[in-house]
Amino acid sequence: MTDTILHRLHENGRKRPNAPAYYEKIGTAWVPTSWKEFTDQVRQAARALVALGVQPGQNTTILGFNRSEWVIFDLASMMVGGAPAGIYTTNSPHECKYVVENSESSVILVENQNQWDKMNQVRDDIPTLKHIVLMNGTEIDDEMTLGWEAFMAKGDKTDESIIDERMNSLEPEQLATLIYTSGTTGPPKGVMLSHKNLAVTAAHSQ
Repeated sequence: MTDTILHRLHENGRKRPNAPAYYEKIGTAWVPTSWKEFTDQVRQAARALVALGVQPGQNTTILGFNRSEWVIFDLASMMVGGAPAGIYTTNSPHECKYVVENSESSVILVENQNQWDKMNQVRDDIPTLKHIVLMNGTEIDDEMTLGWEAFMAKGDKTDESIIDERMNSLEPEQLATLIYTSGTTGPPKGVMLSHKNLAVTAAHSQ
């Protein structure tokens, strides 16, 4: 079986189910989410991506600041055999369009109304883009757009076994994520990182 950060996520979910995986500020308190809960969140998002038609080898994009939804969506995209690509929050609509188009992304996660507005300006010019997902706390009435809870609920349509099959089919040299350069000297370039790259980096950081 391929050793990926997705397999290590599941391992933490089994071995340290009640230990905190991350903290999120809710009101004035920092509230923990356990490794078991985190693993379940990523799996549910992965099931939702499958329900939206994301196939192995297809890419997704994320436009927003670091939040729990960012990481959940990022790992879920890898889990189903896709590759996520982050977009700078300061990018113009045209610059966002370039990354989504260049990566051939079919689903994009956006943080809020401001970032949604950027994509709304250019989405008709991106034939691969089929769905826009909003991070928690933002709701927009639009047939192409899903709120976070509605997105996660889509996962109920996908059998759990499909996620295990997708994850266990990952290859070490398979593309795991795309990191786009800032594009200061020309169009941004997508740096391709494999599952092996991420696994080795994670091992060295321990």
